[in-house]
Amino acid sequence: MAEELWQCAVVGACAFGEGLLAGALGLTVAHVGQRRQFGRVLAEFQAVAMQVADVRIAARTVELVTRAACWKLGEGLAARADVAVAGYWVGEGLPGALETCHHLHGGLGLDVGYPLHRFSALGRDLVRFLGALRAY
Repeated sequence: MAEELWQCAVVGACAFGEGLLAGALGLTVAHVGQRRQFGRVLAEFQAVAMQVADVRIAARTVELVTRAACWKLGEGLAARADVAVAGYWVGEGLPGALETCHHLHGGLGLDVGYPLHRFSALGRDLVRFLGALRAY
């Protein structure tokens, strides 16, 4: 019973992390699609597009491993390994992806009037809960 409860808590945290990353990615895509630098929209630069793609890959990975763990738990199947994989990918992928989002926003990402810093603060707390070293 306690093991199942812990697995549900971890998968719930992973689902929350999935939403955090999706929100941060949405803000970042909107920002680089509008911000102009050197006479061009930031999204037109190959390096920016590649960084956004890296964040999208991390977000999709987190989504897939979280859904796999949720499905196994929902079906009553042995989910310990899937829950561990989901926790690992959120713990390892979320901080770096959020750092990239901040990097692509520049100073705006740290402005308290802009929501990106809230995504990062929640993400750090979530990763600490999961026990990942990158949060420290």
